[in-house]
Amino acid sequence: VVLFGENRHGYDFVDSDNQSGAAMSTQYAVDLGYENIIFIGIDIKELFEQSREKGYTETMKKNQRASKIYRFENRSRYAAQFIQENWKMFSPNTIFVCSSDRLAIGIERGIVEMGGNIPEDFGIIGYDGVFLDQIAFPQLTTIKQAVIEMGVACAKMLLNKIEQAGAPQGEVLFQPDLISRGTTRK
Repeated sequence: VVLFGENRHGYDFVDSDNQSGAAMSTQYAVDLGYENIIFIGIDIKELFEQSREKGYTETMKKNQRASKIYRFENRSRYAAQFIQENWKMFSPNTIFVCSSDRLAIGIERGIVEMGGNIPEDFGIIGYDGVFLDQIAFPQLTTIKQAVIEMGVACAKMLLNKIEQAGAPQGEVLFQPDLISRGTTRK
């Protein structure tokens, strides 16, 4: 067995460096000058999510900023509803660092429906970069995972494991990339 994703059970795995990716997006938000940086996470107790949240919180601490975290089921409608119900809570110069592109699309839709200006007043950064980031309008700034390369590495690791009579293969973490698009200012 080789898993596509971090795990607590000691299985060999391939994954994105989720902590590094979230740290990268949070630092990018700081560097762009956004005053309020809010993390929108997935309400799930999985290592990838915990790593993304840790990347955010550690980067905020490093920059002497207070963390603000909200978690939802990974559905865009919950993120959009959150924005609509709490619109008065968000001042211009706020960016939402999201744990998935799906949540980011919901945040984007909520801001647009409430009349907010993206990216002038409100920014959004997603995480995944596997398609949804490109169909959003404006297109999402996102942390892109190397899913094809990770799949190839998973297959190679599994074949090596078979050739080596089940010998442990360890773990491989891929560094994700920040793709800047229309939901963050320049």
